Amino acid sequence: MNVVIASSEVFPFSKTGGLADVAGALPKALAQNGLNISVFSPLYKTVDRSSLTIVSNVEVDFNHTKTSINLYETQQNNCTFYFIENQNYYNRDYLYGIGAQDYEDNALRFGFFSKAVLDSLKTLNIIPDILHTNDWQSALINVYLKVFYKNIFTKTKTVFTIHNLGYQGIFDKNYMNNLELPWELFTIDGLEYYDKINFLKGGIVFADAVTTVSKTYALEIQTPEFGFGLDGLLKKFSYKLSGIVNGIDVDVWDPKSDKFIDYNFNNPKDKIKNKNALQKLLGLPIKEVPVFGVVSRLAAQKGMDIFSSSVKELLESNTNVQFIILGSGEKDIEDQLSQLASQYKDKISLNLKFDEPLAHKIYASSDFFVMPSKYEPCGLGQMIAYRYGTLPIVRATGGLKDTVKNYSNRSKNPTGFVFEKYDSKELTKTIKKAIELFNKKDELLKIAQYVMSLDYSWKNQAKEYIKLYKKIYGYR
Repeated sequence: MNVVIASSEVFPFSKTGGLADVAGALPKALAQNGLNISVFSPLYKTVDRSSLTIVSNVEVDFNHTKTSINLYETQQNNCTFYFIENQNYYNRDYLYGIGAQDYEDNALRFGFFSKAVLDSLKTLNIIPDILHTNDWQSALINVYLKVFYKNIFTKTKTVFTIHNLGYQGIFDKNYMNNLELPWELFTIDGLEYYDKINFLKGGIVFADAVTTVSKTYALEIQTPEFGFGLDGLLKKFSYKLSGIVNGIDVDVWDPKSDKFIDYNFNNPKDKIKNKNALQKLLGLPIKEVPVFGVVSRLAAQKGMDIFSSSVKELLESNTNVQFIILGSGEKDIEDQLSQLASQYKDKISLNLKFDEPLAHKIYASSDFFVMPSKYEPCGLGQMIAYRYGTLPIVRATGGLKDTVKNYSNRSKNPTGFVFEKYDSKELTKTIKKAIELFNKKDELLKIAQYVMSLDYSWKNQAKEYIKLYKKIYGYR
């Protein structure tokens, strides 16, 4: 089966979040199952070109202009990765914008990407059985395919994956002309959304199958609370909507071989060496206290507003803990945490940046990993934490609800701590329960050993995608 995946970011070439991890790991798992896999992504300024070669020159007809671009290629994990060059659109310091401010021309940047993927396939004479697009940035591929390329890709079926419905790619309707989209598509049944263009809506409407990244999230997005204005549309298309939980790349996240951690280990009782090394690195007191790790975008969606309130409450009551936080995001949350970090230097290490090596160290060193998300389509952090014998503390939403089993005196094979109500006091109570478990060393060790044995690799999840591919293409 010939599968083409399009993603606006792909690890290890470009990354702002979980989409890149999925777009890097899923192709490898699909290839290991015998599929022929190609991946397309923009050639950003930040992509390391040392392993790339120019494979073709492609003429892209976009915005009423013919643009000649170089198409770059590299091979990795039995997959072919293609990168679309456009100096005007992608030769920038950031992928989508500066800080919280998106680039003003993102409609054109990713409209061009969508058109260029299809023109590249035509030039290379690649006719995919499945074209798998991801999030709003590649959603117009589904539209362009059905409108302009249906006579070329006559048998190609499309799968569209929603990684986070909160980001939809909504732009002024006048972009219809720049994107060369027929105005008859600008209807409530097409791309129109409150008199604007909605890229993600187009991806849903024109796809043959729509997936999202957990079973619970597939249900949640059909409700007004989590539907972000598209719950009615998703109910209408529920017959082609399904949830497939993400996996993680177990070669990248492996405590036995992880090159970023100080001491490799196979037993959680040996984590103490990593904990002490990280405490020393970050200037925290080296002592045996429960360490709570956070690797997250510091945003309300991720629960960081209730987290900062909970941390304040715990530290004001002189709780004997340490928090190690990595990430950046909304200024008010950054400011709240910065104030706490300056006040409690011996209990908080706040690192307002993206740092891949430090992320690995936090997973390997923490006793607990905090993910109190308001909503969470899937979440990879809890699965990565398991690999390192670190117990997640999560709110019961989306993929977190699907993958974490709450600890209690009655639960069999618990894997972490789950709370229901989105409230800082509920989070504080849950953290206190984790501290109680920390003081029961043998029980904590037993649970940590169990979660390290869990398999959340792409090996199983890739098979779910293959089933879906075969179903919509008509394979038996």
